Amino acid sequence: MIDRRLFGVAMALVFASSAAFGMQEIPKASAKALGVTRGKPFSSGVVFIEGKYLPPPYVVERWGNGIRINSKTAVGPVVPWSDFIKTQDKAKLTKTETVTAAPPPAAASPAPSSDDDDTSLDDLFDDEPKPKKAKKKAVAQPAAPAAPKTTVSYSLVGSFEPNATTRSYVARINAVRTEIDRMLRSGGFICFGESYSRVNGDARSALSLMEKLPVIMRSSETLGDFRAAVRAAGLVYLNEILCEELFRNKVDYPRLIDRYERMKRDSDTKTMLEQISQPLL
Repeated sequence: MIDRRLFGVAMALVFASSAAFGMQEIPKASAKALGVTRGKPFSSGVVFIEGKYLPPPYVVERWGNGIRINSKTAVGPVVPWSDFIKTQDKAKLTKTETVTAAPPPAAASPAPSSDDDDTSLDDLFDDEPKPKKAKKKAVAQPAAPAAPKTTVSYSLVGSFEPNATTRSYVARINAVRTEIDRMLRSGGFICFGESYSRVNGDARSALSLMEKLPVIMRSSETLGDFRAAVRAAGLVYLNEILCEELFRNKVDYPRLIDRYERMKRDSDTKTMLEQISQPLL
């Protein structure tokens, strides 16, 4: 069982975020135009979104052109909203040109050296020394002008009208929602992040992860400790960015311990029932 006093101390810790990543938001206009496909609640599986544990029950939904779990963005736009707008007769194309500031001028090149610039022994003892040549001044090289950058954006004038192309896009997004829903319902785990592909595993992997991860979270003082412990535990599928996100949310470890205990009981009960259901020889 969890020591609630330790939990209170852990929750008081504040970890500064060092990652510059964030889930790409799903445009509200897409949800208004495309609607929502929502599954029924369930309590199996494990979800992490950018290293933050999301407790069940889970509701996986296609919200516009992205995927949300419990109203939190799990997968940003599967099909860009601009692709939907392009199919509309009333789509408006806007081009914007921006010019970045010119880079600073290049450093001046040093003047080439010449033997005539140095006084030779012959000049010292010559009655009529040769006149010295004037040194060439260094000239700064002009910076090349910055090329303008063109940004293209699409906006919708009037109401959105579904068509065969947009319906095929929605079907593609619904397929992603169904895949995620099915994996979680079967007891698997999924880690969602903006800067890496989804990290997932089956029910057995989920049980192993939930057994080891909270122990690593609780015992690791630094990110280096955390990563080393992850490797030692054989959780090699947790990439470096995901390790950073999980470490940043290490205060979640008491809830992970509670969840593992429930998962372990459910797994033991399932195994027992399967053994009872086997015919006697």
